[in-house]
Amino acid sequence: MTSTFDTLELLSRYHGADDRAARDQAIERNLPLVRALARRFSRSPEQTDDLVQAGAIGLIKAVDGFDVERGDDLGAYAVPTIVGELRRHEARRGSMATAMFDDDAVLLAAPESELGRSDTRLALRGAFRLLTRREREVVALRFYRDLTQQDIADRLGLSQAQVSRTLSTAFAKLRSALVEP
Repeated sequence: MTSTFDTLELLSRYHGADDRAARDQAIERNLPLVRALARRFSRSPEQTDDLVQAGAIGLIKAVDGFDVERGDDLGAYAVPTIVGELRRHEARRGSMATAMFDDDAVLLAAPESELGRSDTRLALRGAFRLLTRREREVVALRFYRDLTQQDIADRLGLSQAQVSRTLSTAFAKLRSALVEP
């Protein structure tokens, strides 16, 4: 890692003389901070890479916005900015999963060549339209994003018990809609 003095000198050169090389060095020297924060948010090694990229955006914003005259600890200034970018990234990913369910994209993923699967997908599409938006979102996060009930609860601001009840209600509606008359 880098010393605070070295980082402050780089930031002074960047902000004072518009030294882009100093800016790049300050960012590179503080990437371990981004990696550490990204690992805290990550559920898999593949996800860590995406989170490091999102967190790097937060670090860049922090480097660009840091005022050497007002403080001497870039890390303390950067952490809330990086964490904010990581949370926004997670929120975007969650809303993408919900949007995919809303658009029936997941239900259309199977090959069209098998008539039985096609009929099942059509039945599921109709059944999913009976679910409320929250029920679709919880089902999408649980089975498309493979999140635990507790992770879903944390993301949506619910209790784990509420998520469990929402899933039970959704399953009951799906079962009822898919049972042949």
